[in-house]
Amino acid sequence: MNKEKLLKEYFGFNEFRYPQDQIIDSVVQGEDVISLLPTGYGKSIVFQVSALLLKHLTIIITPLIALMEDQVMHLKKKGISAVAIHSNLSLLEQDIIYKGILKQKYKMIYIAPERLQNLKFIKVIKEHPVSLLVVDEAHTILWGESFRSSFLHIKKALNSFTIRPVVLALTATATSNTIAKIVNYLGLNQPKLFRIPMDRKNLYFSVICTKDKFFYLINYLKKFRDQKGILYCLTRRTVETLWHVLKTKGYSVTFYHGGMDVKQKNINQQLFTEGLCNLMICTNAFGMGIDIPDIRFVLQYDTPQSIEDLVQQIGRASRDGVYGEGVLLFSFSDLRQSEYFIQTIQQKQVRKQEIKKLEAVVDYALTTKCRHSWISKYFGQTVNPCNCMCDNCKKSR
Repeated sequence: MNKEKLLKEYFGFNEFRYPQDQIIDSVVQGEDVISLLPTGYGKSIVFQVSALLLKHLTIIITPLIALMEDQVMHLKKKGISAVAIHSNLSLLEQDIIYKGILKQKYKMIYIAPERLQNLKFIKVIKEHPVSLLVVDEAHTILWGESFRSSFLHIKKALNSFTIRPVVLALTATATSNTIAKIVNYLGLNQPKLFRIPMDRKNLYFSVICTKDKFFYLINYLKKFRDQKGILYCLTRRTVETLWHVLKTKGYSVTFYHGGMDVKQKNINQQLFTEGLCNLMICTNAFGMGIDIPDIRFVLQYDTPQSIEDLVQQIGRASRDGVYGEGVLLFSFSDLRQSEYFIQTIQQKQVRKQEIKKLEAVVDYALTTKCRHSWISKYFGQTVNPCNCMCDNCKKSR
């Protein structure tokens, strides 16, 4: 079956969006690829169709368990043999999956980067040919410089394979410096780079500087009372506090953060995904790779630590192309909290990089220029001012 038939049969689309088909062709021809596609553009379709075209196993590295579980669930519904191996599974459950791998039961296996340091997993994989290694949300490789060193061991694992698989790295947000680091940390062989403009013209960007964020939040939510939205916070404590207060006030709300047990995470994610509640209050642990088309707003209650985080979070809004909003509640007091996190990083050079990223967030918050143009320029792209889809351009009209 060719890629067009696979696209139609499994995903329901009649044609690819540029450059999805070209990326797939390059991968199938054995070329390493880096792909920068906007949030909601269909990155998962690229590697899933590639996996179906290739003869052997595809391994997908993802940073979050919620992300891999969500994609495996959707693949199984389509009749595609996929599985996720992660730390929330018992040793018995993991052993069952390992036996399934040896019997060539699966077409796609989702793992966290830490799994590539698991000796049993490596032993099993070496007994089964691997056609493709996918690094989804590839910008998270830079997490390896500060708090998740396993990302920096991917290249070593690749080199240990009997036959090196093709590597496909995908992300929505990467500067030129980040792209260079992805190439280096993965040891890519003259990779092809596919990049399209990342600007989301259907999203209205705004920044609100206020000392009373909760007062603004309550008034803002009136505008979207019966529509889906995400409220991002920096800490688990803020997430649970806001959840409790808003629930008491009668809002249809749930929450999600990394400190919750797996069962509760799954329940809360399902409540939001299936529309049983309208508002998700969460840390950055929720949302990456989760495909919910009708989220109408993303409100960043706390100032994120980088433009990459800001864009990733806002990118959850209105993936269906309808009007949506990305609002940052900017506060200088939030910066002290972020600076504290940064100072816990041991490597001096990485601390400097993170400080520069935080300074860029301040620049974005305080700029009087078009926010669409500002973000595009940050990622090395150029777009015309949006005219009326950000607060700055709207003021100048």
